[in-house]
Amino acid sequence: SQGEPPKECYADVARAYFELGDYKRAADWVSNALSMDQGNVDVRILLARICQRERRTDDALKLYENILAAHVDALTATQRAEIEQRAGLDARLAQDKTRTAYPHLAALLGLAAAPAAPTVPAAPASSGTAPIAPVSVPAAPTAQSFGNAKAQAAQIMAQSIRPAEKMAALNAFAGAAYVQDDYAGARELLTAALELDPGCDVTLRNMALLLHEIGEREKALQVAAKMGQTDFMLLRTLKS
Repeated sequence: SQGEPPKECYADVARAYFELGDYKRAADWVSNALSMDQGNVDVRILLARICQRERRTDDALKLYENILAAHVDALTATQRAEIEQRAGLDARLAQDKTRTAYPHLAALLGLAAAPAAPTVPAAPASSGTAPIAPVSVPAAPTAQSFGNAKAQAAQIMAQSIRPAEKMAALNAFAGAAYVQDDYAGARELLTAALELDPGCDVTLRNMALLLHEIGEREKALQVAAKMGQTDFMLLRTLKS
């Protein structure tokens, strides 16, 4: 429906609200993302991080444990490292409890040996975690709910969060606008991000691709030239 981002943007919107410190909306969008893809590990990690920010440590550790138990063979090295980083402190503060209640997490952190493989057939991954029902989709971060992209960017810039978090939010909302074919809105948000950090390669890459798509080929190449690290795949796209 109008004003609602496509489902492939749900995770990005959740991350953007998380970066803004709006954990209620972030959790709503996490629920929507998981209703589309129950096994999305990155979104489940984000849900655990929301629990940590809300001081729900046990819930967070439970989620990390469930991720490790249900997706142990599918986790990337990056995902394992993130779980170790995010859960490490809380888990080590209560090592005995971690060993008994969260054996897979304890093994990851080197607090215990890896738990024995179950002798019964493994349950489906979704049953290892509490089912997450879709919630009613809240107002989407688009012109309909924020007035316009300029106002949306101003709202993000006014938040008392780190510049890196503002950059992440601006790029995430720009991505949501882009997928909706709101190129003007995406450009507004990326412009705000570049005003905050003119040398951010991620933002420069996104802006170059956007300009290329709307026909401003020369300007797209100029933006790409500002990147600190040359991206041949990007240049190939821009030259096509």
